Amino acid sequence: MTTTVTGATADDLDAGRADVRPALRRLGEVGAFGADDDDPTVALLASVRMLRQLASVSLATAFGAWSQRMVLEYLRCCPPPEPMTGLVAELRAGTVPGATALAPAVADLAGTGTLPVHAVRDGEGWRLSGTVGWASNLFDDAVVVAPARTADEGRVVALFRRTDAGVTPTGPHDLLGLRGTGTGGLHLDGVVVGSGQVLSDDLAGFMAVCRPAMLLLQTALSLGVADAALAAAGEHLPTVLRPDAAALTERRDDAARRLEDLAGDRVGVHPGDLAGLRLAALDVAAEAVRLETAVAGGPGYLAGSDTARRVREAAFLPVQAPTYGQLRRETAAAQDGRG
Repeated sequence: MTTTVTGATADDLDAGRADVRPALRRLGEVGAFGADDDDPTVALLASVRMLRQLASVSLATAFGAWSQRMVLEYLRCCPPPEPMTGLVAELRAGTVPGATALAPAVADLAGTGTLPVHAVRDGEGWRLSGTVGWASNLFDDAVVVAPARTADEGRVVALFRRTDAGVTPTGPHDLLGLRGTGTGGLHLDGVVVGSGQVLSDDLAGFMAVCRPAMLLLQTALSLGVADAALAAAGEHLPTVLRPDAAALTERRDDAARRLEDLAGDRVGVHPGDLAGLRLAALDVAAEAVRLETAVAGGPGYLAGSDTARRVREAAFLPVQAPTYGQLRRETAAAQDGRG
């Protein structure tokens, strides 16, 4: 799988000199996004391993693949009333990008934000207006999955295309890194969404079904970055830092075991367990990159070094929704509930 992106193109993807579309197509060609008859648990475990391996080489590639995989997960968990066999096939092939724009849903359900897109009834379907502030894989005719609020304070989750009438891209964000991921925003002005494009009218229920896979796959991204940082640090590790590296490796391995166990069998798993696991992986990735920078010294501070790229990658990980702060609130609430 690492042949999907080389070390040289990892820098290009981070700096925006290239984008992730060729990598998505190559992943599609080798069946990395699965097949219709896959067992969901087996497929999730395979995706966890794929994303971890990709993130150890290029977080930009892994993040693009994560977005693609999540759109497919949404369509699997909550299939629309009208079959979308052709669209699913294109997403699996990586020829059509999949963009997930559910970050506002996390804040909305937690009571710390509101959905910036509103939906107005239009016959059997809806018209969407508002803004999608942040989404990735916004290339070409990308498929976008986004939540919207209705006039009666309901919530719907719908999909539309970047090329649909009324959709205006606001341009790519000027990111610290991961610039090749097609990350930007959209302005929606009366975008028509038919009933067959509505995945759910129960946002809480939708997120409850899809969020476990989301958190497990995000955990894999952090572990991949930690893998790369620990490997790089180990090449020139001074004796005084070996205990630190050994402790971090043990924590990384523990998180990896828990990730594989949960991905392989999610029965009876408390939501707080998944949030706690992702927090643990975030902490390990941050500390592993910090160790790498300590070992690399001045050469690692050069903007074009692999170490500097991983610093930027590690800075992104706690920003991805649900964010580090949101996860901390969730685990604290879970602990209070168990107490």
